[in-house]
Amino acid sequence: MTATKAMIAVLALGVTLGGCATRESVENAQASANAADRRAMNAQGRADDAYGVGQEALGVGHDAKSAALIAEQKADQANADLSAVKRRISAMEWQGKPQKKARKARTTQARTNS
Repeated sequence: MTATKAMIAVLALGVTLGGCATRESVENAQASANAADRRAMNAQGRADDAYGVGQEALGVGHDAKSAALIAEQKADQANADLSAVKRRISAMEWQGKPQKKARKARTTQARTNS
């Protein structure tokens, strides 16, 4: 019985001491945790920067889309104006052409006078 109790006591003591960490291992673990925290903060900063760049690009994209829509409207208006000018030119050309005058039939009286 005593040997069994001694064996249990040795095993219990070994498990208890095996779970204890040395000061050096705790300091190493803390240093690792601090380094991981710094890397995480650095990554968060980069993610925030990337988000800002994305938002800026989105704003530029919206501005470009608005500018393209305005340019399209101006092009449509220019095409409409060009069509109107072409119609006016065509009308002016038609009006500017000499018109054929209708011949008047000479009357017999006019022939006798001459």
